[in-house]
Amino acid sequence: MRNKRILTLCCLLAGVFVSCGNQKSILIPYDESVKDYSPVVSSILASHPEGKIRLLFENKEYHFFPDSLQGTYLVVSNNDNGIKRIAFDIKDAENVTIDGQGAQFLFHGGMVPFSVSGSNNVSIRRLTVDYQDHFTLEGTVVQTDPENKSFTVRIRDDNPYRISGDTLFFQGYDWELPLGENIVFDPLTRRPCYNTASFEHWSAKQLHAEEISPGIVRFSGIHAREVPPEGSVWVDKGPYGQNRRYPGIILSNTHEVLIEDVSIRHCGAMALIAQNSSDIRLSGFSTVQKEGCDRMITASADATHFVDCYGALVLENCIFESMLDDATNLHGTYMLLSELSPDKRFAASFGHFQQEGNLFAEVGDSIRFIDRTSLKPIGTGVVLSIDRQEENRYVFETVSALPENCEPGKTAVENISKKLDKVEIKHCTVRFNRARSLLISCPGDVLVEDCDFSSMMAGIRICGDANYWFESGPTDCITIRNNRFNDIGIGGAAPQAILQIDPIIPKEARGLEHFFHKKIIFEGNHVETFDRQVIYALSVDSLIIKNNLFVDSRTFPPLFPNLSVLDAQFCGHLIMYGNVFDQWTETATISLHNCKKTEIEA
Repeated sequence: MRNKRILTLCCLLAGVFVSCGNQKSILIPYDESVKDYSPVVSSILASHPEGKIRLLFENKEYHFFPDSLQGTYLVVSNNDNGIKRIAFDIKDAENVTIDGQGAQFLFHGGMVPFSVSGSNNVSIRRLTVDYQDHFTLEGTVVQTDPENKSFTVRIRDDNPYRISGDTLFFQGYDWELPLGENIVFDPLTRRPCYNTASFEHWSAKQLHAEEISPGIVRFSGIHAREVPPEGSVWVDKGPYGQNRRYPGIILSNTHEVLIEDVSIRHCGAMALIAQNSSDIRLSGFSTVQKEGCDRMITASADATHFVDCYGALVLENCIFESMLDDATNLHGTYMLLSELSPDKRFAASFGHFQQEGNLFAEVGDSIRFIDRTSLKPIGTGVVLSIDRQEENRYVFETVSALPENCEPGKTAVENISKKLDKVEIKHCTVRFNRARSLLISCPGDVLVEDCDFSSMMAGIRICGDANYWFESGPTDCITIRNNRFNDIGIGGAAPQAILQIDPIIPKEARGLEHFFHKKIIFEGNHVETFDRQVIYALSVDSLIIKNNLFVDSRTFPPLFPNLSVLDAQFCGHLIMYGNVFDQWTETATISLHNCKKTEIEA
């Protein structure tokens, strides 16, 4: 009967459309007797393979289940590759609009709401995404026993779980995970607890679980400096390598994208991940809980993430809160050169397993070779052919001979053809999240303006490394202007600056003959924070710090009280003037080490 009802509805929908320019508008009316809209949507998309459609929904709650969907193997950078069942699977299409008109989409089980690949001119508008079962375990700490390294948690009623032996698994419609990566939140501030690193359990050791009564579980064997405080919220998202399976929106090789007034209330990975895509605008995009919901977590990873993207990127009027990683991360990819051949060929592999299978480059792209230790360029080339032999082994042939000083294991390679030329991040808010506000490692002109940042770790991190995450991106010009930073860096694991410029270059490889980043301007910002270090800068050619206000908030005791307010090392030209420190600590110091030229006004 249920299948007959869906078939009838699909037949009905075929006639509910009007032409609108070069798009056919199709209304998907709400019908309470239809329990699963997955086959409805997939049928319509399959019957319009070229696109040119506008799907309209009513302002109602639509449910989606994975059961009727065929799995598709997806390579998703910085997430977990694998078979994904996708509700809105848009492939090789153009001029497609998904307009929720205020609809709420509720997903059940392990599925990806939106995947857009090989497409052009795609809009997703006016809708919310949520899941019936969340991919994080949350519970309130009701009792602690520091002497025996144990604590007792009241697990949320909406978090199904089971205990086998002494191992707890939290569950969803068609999935379950053991415990893994964890963090502790303060329910009053909705932020990670101050110095939360002291409560972090080393996830390589499994916590022992014992059910005291339904929903009340005692955990023992915690490998942390301290047990979490009573009243705090314990959050776990499962093991590393298994907890980034279900992003909210995946954009792959797609161009001219608008995401407008879309809220990802929860997902089991990044809320939005874009890879090898161009010209993207996010307007009014958010990771915000449903009003009245007291859960701590929205996305279990980054709110947004952009890998090997190019053209223009705009993030405006966005709210990124309660995710378990950064608000955004913009970067390219370093591959590790593993073999050299005499015929202009070399083999390369990805340095991090969550980059494996990435497109990386196409024939005709320009690539740059760098020394993995110093991050200095050692030559360039143009790709003549690519043989993707497996997800983690590519063989490249270049037009001309390879640089003489390329050495397997010591050389990395990046694509310099596809780059973000212009980035604007304006009128956005970042709060309540683990990790940083923004990570920026991309060339081109970047403007960060009129935003509010209150993240657990660094405010804005400008990095680049070829040894762990293998995220490339020497920057050209970044302007950070008229923003507000509040109590950044409460995590406690390591010093976190408001502006942290820290390409991963070991001390022995640093010098003044090459600067990894070019020009960074920190201007007109209001910094109100409790810890001592505001700016850390390494290997910047030109750093301008002007007309900022620095206020000691005294909200918490400083975690790293002996650090300098500014620590600049191996920089070219440092200019600092017009800054106001009247409300900052009187004992503030500035540390300069091996900088070519400095102009500092007291």
